[in-house]
Amino acid sequence: MAAGAVTAIGAGADAAVAAVPGFYNPFTGYPITETWQGHLNRGSLGGIDYGMSVGTRLPAAGGGVVTNNPNNGTGGYTVTIQHDNGYRTQYLHLSQFLLPNGTRVGAGEVVGLSGGAAGAPGSGSSTGPHLHWHMVDPSGTRINPLVFLDGDETSPPAYTPVSETADSTGWRPMPVGYNGQPVLAGAVSAVLRADGTKIIYTVRDGRLYEAASNTGWQNLQVPNHDQVSAVSAIPYNGGVVVYTVRGGAVYEAASGNWQAMLVGYNGQPVYGTAVSAVLRADGTRIIYTVRDGRLYEAASNTGWQNLQVPNHDQVSAVSAIPYNGGVVVYTVRGGAVYEAASGNWQAMLVGYNGQPVYGTAVSAITRTDNTRIIYTVRNGNVYEAASNTGWQNLRVPNLTNINTVTALNANGTKILYTR
Repeated sequence: MAAGAVTAIGAGADAAVAAVPGFYNPFTGYPITETWQGHLNRGSLGGIDYGMSVGTRLPAAGGGVVTNNPNNGTGGYTVTIQHDNGYRTQYLHLSQFLLPNGTRVGAGEVVGLSGGAAGAPGSGSSTGPHLHWHMVDPSGTRINPLVFLDGDETSPPAYTPVSETADSTGWRPMPVGYNGQPVLAGAVSAVLRADGTKIIYTVRDGRLYEAASNTGWQNLQVPNHDQVSAVSAIPYNGGVVVYTVRGGAVYEAASGNWQAMLVGYNGQPVYGTAVSAVLRADGTRIIYTVRDGRLYEAASNTGWQNLQVPNHDQVSAVSAIPYNGGVVVYTVRGGAVYEAASGNWQAMLVGYNGQPVYGTAVSAITRTDNTRIIYTVRNGNVYEAASNTGWQNLRVPNLTNINTVTALNANGTKILYTR
């Protein structure tokens, strides 16, 4: 995964954020079946092959204009996305095109369906189902998209142990695990259920897992969830609802049966590279997604109509909290944290004495006295800033080498989950 993370209120969300703004790797949940070097070794011009079944949805790695080529020789059906920065993304061996030539898409929008079955229309020279992905730079040279995104195709995903830390214990981190087995994750989201149970949802190998404090953190795979790249959870009707990003699209599932339902409006899915969910005081479920650096809002009481939030661009992380009957969001833009309320969405820089609060990840909570608190990660350290101290930004002790943070308010105790 590329560097960066996104977390949400009480229930954080966490997703890979590319080192190149507006771009990401949509295929982190799939195994690499042939590396760039492997292609070069057999005489290919280079590419990354991901193993996936025929008909898998293929999200755009970045915004641009689509061109379909049904006769790309050994590449078969090929989609090219011409990006505004002069680079081109290409997906080969498709089974179906989904968009007309000239369609402008944002990062995460689905441009076609994978293929590759031997002898099938569109497969070209492929001998088995997979996606071939490469990029072309402005000079016309084919390049490795994972190098472009500052990734490493030969390294396993960054799965690290999850720790729990509470202010009531002096911020002493305790590893989360069951029977001596640590909970490992590439993403984590925490939620406090109505009965007081603390629950964390983690993503590993594209699968979603649940571990709860009332079972000694026994870690169980959530059914019906694979190819997951981001998650955010909220307490709802005594249970939990999770929102996951899968193949660039957002899905909703409740703890009653974990049946994953595609979230969308009028047949149009909600797309995103990150998701943050919040339960508003009136019972409305709202999700905030980031796509192509822009922030979007979709709510359950409008049939998940997806609207761009004004005054928000170049966003890399978001966390939302219910506040005074509405919603407040915290976004990371250019490394600095901004606050905006749903009344007018005017984005205000968060800081103390003229010093902005910086971070690569952000998670927010509302304390019982209505104080808003944000937690950020910077250079592996966690920082806390609160509205009742003018956003004085203080380092949280005993937390180092941290990738991301998600926070919850457990009956007045501030609890962090980090990895």
